[in-house]
Amino acid sequence: MINKLLRRIKFLLIRLFRIKDNAHNISLGFTLGFLIHFVPSFGMGPIISTASAKLFKGSPVAGFISGVSLIWLFPFLFYLNVIVGETLFPYGMFPSAAGMPHHGAILGTSMHVGAAFFLGMIVNLIIFGFIVYFLIYTLLLKYRLNFLSAIKKWDIKK
Repeated sequence: MINKLLRRIKFLLIRLFRIKDNAHNISLGFTLGFLIHFVPSFGMGPIISTASAKLFKGSPVAGFISGVSLIWLFPFLFYLNVIVGETLFPYGMFPSAAGMPHHGAILGTSMHVGAAFFLGMIVNLIIFGFIVYFLIYTLLLKYRLNFLSAIKKWDIKK
């Protein structure tokens, strides 16, 4: 089981570092594919990541690779959106909706969590977008051949 997972990771990394495109397009595609995991996409993440990479003139292959290989991060990134939103915009900061009938604390709390999630998502998209883009761009620009040769040397038993 673990060897099968390691073979998949090795294949995706080799595929990513062999893309015949410039470092900017690959980094843009990979970053857009990664950023989709901050947004609830209801299982459509790999398709949306590929389409968004193509839409913004990045590498759709890199977008698909990051969309597929990092899909397991979604629950953590979802929770990170709420944590960042709650940290930056604590409870009580958002005014209650004027004119809405009062239906108890559940409505107010759910509106606050939704607003905190959305604002945390926007902040995370901006911050992680820049970090991932420049990290992948630097890796591809300076160390592409070194990483590719190191990945090819991995010995994964069947």
